[in-house]
Amino acid sequence: MTAYPPIIERPVEILVVTHYFAAHGGGIERVASGLIKSIASSANIHFTWAASASDAPPDTREQTILPMRACNWTEYLFGVPWPVWGPKSLQRLKKAVEAADIVWLHDTLYMGNLLAFRWAKKLRKPIVITQHIGPIPYRNFLLRKAMEIADRYLTLPMLRTASQALFISDRIAEDYYRRAGFTTPVTIIPNSVDLRMFHMPLTEKRRFLRHQFALKAEQPVVLFVGRFVKRKGLPVLRHLASLMPHWRFWLAGQGPIKPETWMLPNVHVFRDRSGASLAELYQAADLLVLPSYGEGFPLVIQEALACGLPVMCSPETAAGSHATSPLLFHASVWPSNAQRTAREWTQKLGSFPLRLPLEGPLADLSDFALASWEWPPIADAYVNVFRRLCPPKR
Repeated sequence: MTAYPPIIERPVEILVVTHYFAAHGGGIERVASGLIKSIASSANIHFTWAASASDAPPDTREQTILPMRACNWTEYLFGVPWPVWGPKSLQRLKKAVEAADIVWLHDTLYMGNLLAFRWAKKLRKPIVITQHIGPIPYRNFLLRKAMEIADRYLTLPMLRTASQALFISDRIAEDYYRRAGFTTPVTIIPNSVDLRMFHMPLTEKRRFLRHQFALKAEQPVVLFVGRFVKRKGLPVLRHLASLMPHWRFWLAGQGPIKPETWMLPNVHVFRDRSGASLAELYQAADLLVLPSYGEGFPLVIQEALACGLPVMCSPETAAGSHATSPLLFHASVWPSNAQRTAREWTQKLGSFPLRLPLEGPLADLSDFALASWEWPPIADAYVNVFRRLCPPKR
């Protein structure tokens, strides 16, 4: 008999396109990074990740990294994250689309995502779109109108004609389902949380962390985690901190706004925190505040709840997850009026239903996160989508 070599399945090649790498600090790119790592470790899939070289690319041998030379001036001038990729980088992106079995886009309106979709459609490649946010109601009239037009004439057709449209939040899925007229079923897959990293601390650890941060026993600490841009509510936080001088405000993130220049003694800025060092802030604080608008369902809310930290955000943000909304505290946000929003939030915090500072983390919040956002089942949901669209090749 003739001896034949064993049949080996070659990995499915998936091109992932995001506007930035995870080092940029935004929720979209951090979620993409976590999904790539989790899926690659459990499935016969090889990822090529294309994103702007504005930040350090991930150091990994498990995936192919394509840093795209980009101009990021729109974010620094206007707080609009829309990097412009150079011609040579776009040629590399086109070749990556040609080599891929599946093209996986995180959101739609970024330059690389738009062109990758166009080239994949032309080559009849399967396209998966994970939509994180809806149209952002920018305060600037021209930006707001541009977003509405782009959403109507670009995002809606892309989601409608993609091989699979996925949504990370209930509210965003419902909005697009109502407007897009999908011909294929849509699916909601929530973001995952690294529960080994973000978890409820022991009482002794929380006490130790608060001692390390030199916190007064009677001083409440509110935490913000996110990009330092207007849409995330930085002007609101500035007014809020000035209205509540006896409260401590921790701001963790980076971006064009510089809270260090506010000259407020109760504001402390943490830059470049991630992973375990970021988890320590959640574990030591008393409340996460997120006075932002135009969100899907931010990853920072999930991370905070996983650490047993209560969260206050707008009703619109809370509506991103119907199951999670009853666990959150709500306060209105007026995008065009930071002072009015700050006054509303000051009143809410002044009559907050929980005693602050907290005596300890809230176990019911952490238990909910543990039951809802573990990596393996969420990674499996994505793997099932990929295998349906492109079975393994032998």
